[in-house]
Amino acid sequence: MEVLGAEEIAVVASPEHRFSGMHAVPLAELSGEPLVHYHPDNGNALWLDQFAAQRGVVLPQPTLRTGSPRTAAQLAAVGMGVAIVPFSALIPRPGGTIRSIDPVELREVVVVVAAPHDELLERFVSDLKGRGLPASRMAHLSQLGPRSALARR
Repeated sequence: MEVLGAEEIAVVASPEHRFSGMHAVPLAELSGEPLVHYHPDNGNALWLDQFAAQRGVVLPQPTLRTGSPRTAAQLAAVGMGVAIVPFSALIPRPGGTIRSIDPVELREVVVVVAAPHDELLERFVSDLKGRGLPASRMAHLSQLGPRSALARR
């Protein structure tokens, strides 16, 4: 297992949600929000539950569950609740409010290699490590400027 880098964790909500007026969402603001959660047998469910518990955030009963962070982001963007997702789930960008968590949260992105002596696989992992993670932080969204369609969402 090798660490490729880190990606930011983001909050996604509908364009009309109160989070749209915030630059970032304080962790305490997540308590009691309707939540788009993950299926209990999905590793993201355990990660999110532990993430919240370690920070003293009380998660409500989910409004619905999904197996995909990308789907969670899309459901939140259309008003089905709030989703907490890794930055990689924001491609393509959902049409809702996307905010950083305050304080900013990062999680490691790793590659697990089952056959470490495969030359092609070694080259692939080396290339991944050399290039870094594309668009893995919210700063990439702010570079679009205040007049972009994404910034207005």
